[in-house]
Amino acid sequence: MRNICEYLGGRADKNFLGTGNIGLQMGALESRLIFVQKWQPENLFPWAAGGVRSWAPDRVEMEETAPPFGARLSLLPSARWICVARNDILGLALEWQNDTPQPITVQASFSGLLPGAARPGAATEAGLLYAESPYSERVPEPVHYALASSLTPQSVEFSGVEYQVAFTFSLAPQARLTLTLLLGIGTDQRAVEAALSGWIESADLLNSVRQDWNAWFDREIPRFQASNPYFEKLYYYRWWSLYTKMITARLGHFLYPAPREGTVAFEGCVSYSGACISVDELRWMRNPAWAFSTTKEFFSPENLNDGYLANHIWDWGIDGDESNQDASGRSVPYQNYAVAAFHGALLVHPDEGLKTLRATWPHLCSNLESYPRLFDIDQDNLYETYPWSNSAGQEWAARFLYFNPISEILRYERDRTYSPDGSCGDADLELLQKIRASVVTDPALHWPQTTQALYQRYAEDRDHRLATVDQCAYAYRNFASAASLAHQIGDLALENRYASLAERTRLQMLAVMWHPQDAFFYDVKPIVYKHARVKSVTGFYVFWARIAKNEHLPMLRHLFNPKTFWTSFPLPSLPLDYEKYAELQAANWTYWNYCTWPRTTCHVVDGLLWAAKALDSTLAKNAALLFDRYTRMHFPNGDIHRPNIAERYDPHTAEPMFANLDYNHSSWIDLLIQHVAGLTPQDTDEIIIDPVDMGWASFSMTNIRYRNHDVDVEFDRERGLVVRLDGEVKASTPKLQKLVIQ
Repeated sequence: MRNICEYLGGRADKNFLGTGNIGLQMGALESRLIFVQKWQPENLFPWAAGGVRSWAPDRVEMEETAPPFGARLSLLPSARWICVARNDILGLALEWQNDTPQPITVQASFSGLLPGAARPGAATEAGLLYAESPYSERVPEPVHYALASSLTPQSVEFSGVEYQVAFTFSLAPQARLTLTLLLGIGTDQRAVEAALSGWIESADLLNSVRQDWNAWFDREIPRFQASNPYFEKLYYYRWWSLYTKMITARLGHFLYPAPREGTVAFEGCVSYSGACISVDELRWMRNPAWAFSTTKEFFSPENLNDGYLANHIWDWGIDGDESNQDASGRSVPYQNYAVAAFHGALLVHPDEGLKTLRATWPHLCSNLESYPRLFDIDQDNLYETYPWSNSAGQEWAARFLYFNPISEILRYERDRTYSPDGSCGDADLELLQKIRASVVTDPALHWPQTTQALYQRYAEDRDHRLATVDQCAYAYRNFASAASLAHQIGDLALENRYASLAERTRLQMLAVMWHPQDAFFYDVKPIVYKHARVKSVTGFYVFWARIAKNEHLPMLRHLFNPKTFWTSFPLPSLPLDYEKYAELQAANWTYWNYCTWPRTTCHVVDGLLWAAKALDSTLAKNAALLFDRYTRMHFPNGDIHRPNIAERYDPHTAEPMFANLDYNHSSWIDLLIQHVAGLTPQDTDEIIIDPVDMGWASFSMTNIRYRNHDVDVEFDRERGLVVRLDGEVKASTPKLQKLVIQ
């Protein structure tokens, strides 16, 4: 069993430990703890404050050996660790070493808070103190807390929520002793007690916790090794990061395990990422439970809004984000391809997927019916992003400014829910001139001259629509997948309907969105079919959706051009040849008009790798290079020891924004398995191995669970490609090439 915790550890720049349910953030003067989506009292686990000497997924060795708060120690320990067990147990481990020839007596006391009134543990219980309190005012379900220790305390005192636990122990000459305090949190009191009991009985808690984490990596995910160290490092780091997002506690609207978007920020479960990107990754777990529980969570009737996906799921309910409401107050979902993502998981794990399909099919269908109802104002099978750019997750992107710059920028400068009342009319007119000077717009755009005309335009454009390539690509993939799912359960009528809807969208995109002179797929204004002539990364989604054909390959010259998208760390959200690039940057309207966003780049990487295999093999070198640059972007300054997953990066330097979030907003594992190992999910009994040559000396992806079989794919430049099925060699070839195995 490989020591993945040690492999990922040894860095001092991370201050987060967690599981899916809990997250602990360590600061110099305080530590903060989140459970599900709610921050806990500040002094719940105060002993984690301080500096980080060395981080690993399971533990942190602290810079200061003694906690700065909450502890009184007669003798400083030689080391302090904070650890986290997968079953939601936090631990403080203090180690003392007596290097003297005389015995030493150590006195140590620890104080803190427990939510709710505390009670002492019974003789038959593992804990010293127990407490219970409602999760929140809006979610009254109880949460249970339990405090335990590896040594028997001299005294336990508590009054209300405050407690103090004191220890006195002796250290013989040359002896070493470790004292561990454990805090368990959960919605199931029996589970908390069982977890505490298990760890208290461990002779070496830190190593036991590490072995448990390593066993999870070994048991639940495919094993990967490569001659490229960046890919190997990021592979395991990505799995750890995804694990820390999985909310498994059943609480409020969390009916099934599902991932939130961030660790200690962006706590919402968002359809834009959770129902799609996460399922793409989770489907490659050997146990598919989390992939399908995520689908069930988002498509649960309690979490649907008028039959369609909520944009957010919170512990207390759904939606509630004013940025995603139209003028009538209706919540509008984020763009998503949740049905297609679920279908992809079913292809990998068909038996479990079919069970989920039967349980969720009516809800999948009701969500699909929202497309013609909500997003097709002119009923032409091209689907719009509305009420503004926020529902694309790409607020204020330049493509949305082409026809409707006024409402977009006023939302940027004033507030997302800005409602003009005339109090800042002069400032708004001044802002209007700044917009005109800084943004590329439709030449026919009429610019208002008075505040009255300005606010009238704002009101008219507040719910503006743009038929977008990304929304249409997602809709196409959803409908095409739904047709296949309908076939699985024998619903011929819906199979025909969804296949027809998918085909109409595909044909419309090719006919209306393609601009042959510019060789680009543009968003279009509904009804009048005018192109928003701003080259956007999302235009390349036609390759991700498998819609593009050979005649569209000239579009890729924009992708590979250093004067447009081909930066050191592609792909920037705004091409460098945007006519007013300098002016837009100076205006500081750069939220979606500068950085590289992994959320979009991952789709383009997938589409380009597919095109290299399906359309033009000469694309393989650039496709591999794009994947390599996308991967290296996760390692600022090329530091192999410090991978991160940020929301966005500088396209020239890879400097991350929000570097500590480990943001759950993009796919990468799926790209590696599909296009490097080459395992291409199909709804047949064939196993298709179709790899793109990354130029590596070797790689192996083993222990992949695919359609009830174990698949190993191994390649060495000297020995060739070998594919095993359930341990038996099924195919081999002296070079990387496509293989079809019955």
